[in-house]
Amino acid sequence: MKINAWILLLIFIIFYFVFQIREDVLRYYSLIDDSQKIKKSIEETKQSNLNLKKLISALNTENAVESLARERLNLIKKGETAYKVCRLKSDRMQRGKSPE
Repeated sequence: MKINAWILLLIFIIFYFVFQIREDVLRYYSLIDDSQKIKKSIEETKQSNLNLKKLISALNTENAVESLARERLNLIKKGETAYKVCRLKSDRMQRGKSPE
């Protein structure tokens, strides 16, 4: 009977270690996958940062600042005449919009 108990205990220990090793292997592959995702995210962020730095350097020129001011703030240079283009009521109706 003693031999059977020792054999049973040995089998139990072997199964225990097999399942522990299996869990460790699964955790290892999960960590590798996470590591690859993080590396990809870092590369995408680096590329985004590079693009933003290029945009910042492009916007640091005087022509870019002037262009943005004209476009967004409707600024004009001294001596220029500003024109506002308005649509006629009939043009709005033809496009399917209600008159304002």
